[in-house]
Amino acid sequence: MPSMMVSLSSIILLAGNGAAHGGSFVDSLPDPMKPTLVEIGFVILLLVLLHFFLKSNFFRPLGKLMDDRETEILAGASAKAEAAKTIEARQAEYAERLKELRAKAFEYRRELAQAATAEKTEFTDKARQDAASMRKDAADKLANQRETAKSELIAQVDALADEMVQHLLKQA
Repeated sequence: MPSMMVSLSSIILLAGNGAAHGGSFVDSLPDPMKPTLVEIGFVILLLVLLHFFLKSNFFRPLGKLMDDRETEILAGASAKAEAAKTIEARQAEYAERLKELRAKAFEYRRELAQAATAEKTEFTDKARQDAASMRKDAADKLANQRETAKSELIAQVDALADEMVQHLLKQA
């Protein structure tokens, strides 16, 4: 603040002198569009210092960050490729295992169908044997009943014939 007051007071003093020389206060002020060599040198020095400051404190860490990020992206891409290969291998293994299991299931179903057919044949044969046995028993029973009925019928015929003979003899 004191340096600003000194520069302002010097400008006012110069302006007062300029007014005495026939110029106005505005004419005594410095022209901002006309830089001096000192100002140009100072600006160039500031730009060079700014360039090195930004290069060391901003662009170098930013470049390192970008390089690290690119390395991570490449590592992620290679990990993704490995994971894709692993997934493809597992899918192929799964498909092969599924194929084997389907073949086993088909074989098991075929065995079950054969066992069911064999059991059905066994039951059918047993039923036929049972039916044949029952038919034989029925035929034997029927033959026995026929013989019994025949003998009873012959006995009844003999009894009737005797009765008729006696009845006819009584009439004659």
